[in-house]
Amino acid sequence: MKPHELYSKAIDEALSLMKADLDILRKHRGGKFLIKDVRPYLDVVDKMESTEEQEEAVFFLHKDSVRNHYEILNELTKTLAQQDEPYIEHFQTPALMEILYERDPEFREFVEKFILEIGNSKDIISKESIRKYSGFYGPTCALDLALTPGSTGYVLNQIIERMNLSKKEKYYAQTVLASKSWGLNTAYAFGWKFIEKIEDGKSAAEAVEEEIKNLQMMFDHPMETQKKLMDDVGFSSFNSGQYLEKYKKRMQKTVEDSLDRGVHYANILMIPSLSIGDIGHHLSQSLYDLFEDWLALEIVDAIVEVVEKTLKRNIDKYKNLSQILHIATGSAAASITSILESEGFTSGMIIKLLTERFQNFIQKYPYRGVGLEFHNVDFMEAVYRGDRILHRDNGKIDGIRVELSPLKERGIIRDFRSGCIYPNCGFTSRFSVLMKFSDHFCLPNIEPMSVALITNIVSLRPEKPMTLERRCKQCAVSSVLPFRCEHYKEKEHAL
Repeated sequence: MKPHELYSKAIDEALSLMKADLDILRKHRGGKFLIKDVRPYLDVVDKMESTEEQEEAVFFLHKDSVRNHYEILNELTKTLAQQDEPYIEHFQTPALMEILYERDPEFREFVEKFILEIGNSKDIISKESIRKYSGFYGPTCALDLALTPGSTGYVLNQIIERMNLSKKEKYYAQTVLASKSWGLNTAYAFGWKFIEKIEDGKSAAEAVEEEIKNLQMMFDHPMETQKKLMDDVGFSSFNSGQYLEKYKKRMQKTVEDSLDRGVHYANILMIPSLSIGDIGHHLSQSLYDLFEDWLALEIVDAIVEVVEKTLKRNIDKYKNLSQILHIATGSAAASITSILESEGFTSGMIIKLLTERFQNFIQKYPYRGVGLEFHNVDFMEAVYRGDRILHRDNGKIDGIRVELSPLKERGIIRDFRSGCIYPNCGFTSRFSVLMKFSDHFCLPNIEPMSVALITNIVSLRPEKPMTLERRCKQCAVSSVLPFRCEHYKEKEHAL
């Protein structure tokens, strides 16, 4: 297949997943969420196909995971409680980890060494837990895809850096780090138990011991840990243990086939967990409610049209699929920033607002959930990136101009010189919808598209892991807290 044909095929698959989500929301928004509603999404996923240069096993990791997830949910429940939705993506990686443990005793042996190292790293865990609790780093993404200070990966990486690793152990270390970044090995995130125990009146030393114990459990017994966490938070939509056992059994052959085809362990953990997010998370009661507002649907439709127009008009200019993913997410970011700017807001205003709000929020609620602000952080990253694309790079990404015309054509960006808006002061409506999205940012951030493109990318080099970015990404929060960057250590490039 010629490069431009591969690019067109990957773009079409990505758009089909995104549009399937939006079609389901268009039909059911404002109603009661039912698992059966999302069957059309599964049908679209089933049509994804590898080309002769792509590894078919990677596509089966994606497709089989979505199908098994949907079928298991259908067997166990008709719907999901809103408070349970955030945990839906955290059931898959624990089961996959345990399959890998059984298939590769050396990997299990490495994880046991890592578990011991966690116990020997009280100094790291003490310092980072206190910083997490106090908000030292500002808003953080609990499960970031880069080594951002305050994230779970940032802490685990510091511990791994203390280990004297052989070449094979470095492979396993990449897998461990991927399991808590691109993969979602249990719902546990660093600092959860420390904050909980401190607020329960325990000493800092006692809270650190509890934090260490839970970090160790997450790797020692992933499925058991996920079930216990769900019991602790009152998860009620279905039997957690039954889901985990069913998913593990049904994914066994898919994982074994991937291992036989040389797919990196990190990718085996990552692709299946990322791919199921639409069923129960992106498509869920909370989003049925959010999209009851017609403007929310109009905004995401317009963002997707910007992305589609940008990608399809430049099909002969791309160097690789990774560039297409970069341009797709950048086009969405530029769209969001353009919409904010159309109502007089800047990215700097948004970042300062949400950063200051976070610091005030943890004063009011010191016992808050450890991952509370992560979608706010994703939102800030998008508007910050969008600002750089629009103003530093003159509306271009890698020399490709972002086609923003659909925002005006669809009336998302308005001309305030004409017409009548009721009430006459109604010029924050787009901002208000985007603020709602800042709590649930998956669809404006075109995550279904990203996952489809990632599957296509990984399938070309399945032996290469999608793992943590080992660089300072100059994040949005650092634009107002610049010394945060000093806590990204150069030694973290070593792995």
